[in-house]
Amino acid sequence: MRKYAYSVIESLLIAVDAAPFADRVAGWLPDLVSAGVRRATLFHAIEGVGAECVKELDNLRPRLDRLAVQLSAREVEADIALKRGDRVRWLTSLAELRTCQVLVVGAHCSVAPSATIGTTLRLLLEESHVPLLILTGAYDPSAPRLFDRPYLLSSGRQAAALEKAARALVPVTLHTTTLGAGETIPPGASLLVTGPEPSGDGFERLLSRSSCPVLVFPAPSLVVQPEKGPSAVTPPSEATGAARKG
Repeated sequence: MRKYAYSVIESLLIAVDAAPFADRVAGWLPDLVSAGVRRATLFHAIEGVGAECVKELDNLRPRLDRLAVQLSAREVEADIALKRGDRVRWLTSLAELRTCQVLVVGAHCSVAPSATIGTTLRLLLEESHVPLLILTGAYDPSAPRLFDRPYLLSSGRQAAALEKAARALVPVTLHTTTLGAGETIPPGASLLVTGPEPSGDGFERLLSRSSCPVLVFPAPSLVVQPEKGPSAVTPPSEATGAARKG
């Protein structure tokens, strides 16, 4: 696996909220850590109670352990965060507290999705202060590697800010293109990089058309944050608060 000359993504937060997605992440790990990742947190939100919750955790725990071992074997410091409560609040809080550059997610966190994207991703697209890497499909060994041929979809009011942020994060040359309605994804694209536009149904169409992962910069992630001291973020309580479904 190719290792890039400099580290641009040092810390990942991976939202592993269902056993099928845990299995999907495993195939992508070599590509994910190739940009110099040194730390990774495997996150799962405990939202249920009773026998179903116990069954879910029993299915997920060995997969989380295997992912942590795989990361450690690649000299990545890995930890597992099992939290109770609001999934989105925990993810946004942990991303800041652990200074993560990228939040890795699936299109939905439920085991049996009923829509193109779930509630969790919809909320993160509005609230996340770090870019989201959405793994839209299973790892394909015959497809290009994640950073082989990334395309920047440059359009919208924040095109300049998006391009600056993307070039600071992606460890290879970005090919710039536009993608209108009905246009096909560039052949050989290994990663699509986009900003807060397109939104809503337009973003759902983009995900449904893409066979490669999508790195999206939500609007809050493109806002230049003033320098500050130690984070004052207060994570959501593990004992209280209703969880948002997704």
